[in-house]
This record gives sequence, C-alpha cells and structure tokens, in this order.
Amino acid sequence: MAFVNEFVADEDIKKYGLEEINRCYGKSEVRLDWTVDRERDIYLRWIVTGADEFRNQHDFTFYWKGTLIFVRLKITNGRMMGKRGWMTWGLVMMNLPEELEEKRPEILADLKEALAAYKDYGVYSRLDELSAAFEF
Repeated sequence: MAFVNEFVADEDIKKYGLEEINRCYGKSEVRLDWTVDRERDIYLRWIVTGADEFRNQHDFTFYWKGTLIFVRLKITNGRMMGKRGWMTWGLVMMNLPEELEEKRPEILADLKEALAAYKDYGVYSRLDELSAAFEF
C-alpha cells in the first residue's frame, strides 16, 4: 500500500493517542488528518508552521513502525502553478532515538515518500501533481 492523505478515523485517533499528542504540543485544535501507509504502520502529521522569518518551517510528527519521531522541515524552494507545483524540503531536525540510528536511511526514505504524497497540504492539497525534491 502507498501513502494516502485522509482524515483520521475515530478508532485511529484512539489507537495512536493523537489527542494526547496534540496536547503535548499545546494544541487542542490540531487538524486530525494524516498521510498514512497502514500496511507499513507509518504516518506523517503536520503540527504547526513557524511564524515570521520561520514561516518556511513546518513541524510534523512521523510515526514509524511503533516510534513517534518529531521532525522539523523547511521549504527551501518551490512554486505552485495552478494544479501543479514543485517543492524542495530540507531537514532542520529529527529526534531519532539512538536505537533507530542504524535505520536512519530507511526512515529518511520513508519520510521522503510520505512528504511526496503529502504534497503541499495533505488532505487539503488542491494540487494534482507535485514534484518533491529533498536536501537530505
């Protein structure tokens, strides 16, 4: 199964403790949508976008096969033209647990795949096509 953008079902909100995760980030109203690959037990969720000079930075939670990873990314370049666009993502930080460090290449490959499916705004994206590039 590939990554898909969708609204999170009530049973998944409970299963993954998403309301608790929202509270940990001081957010009671974080949208409950995600980019998910159910078969591989991986999801990507947008949490917040930076303000002012950090408005190109986006915080996500990336659940990877049982481990929740905080990821901060920045958009270093991009353009939207109607229903098509391109975007370059850079990795600012990722709180990868030490025990998963040897899996870093696989985790980053899955993160890139999730971001490509996420496009510019996940389930709210109006793009038919987005070419994603990565600086990590």
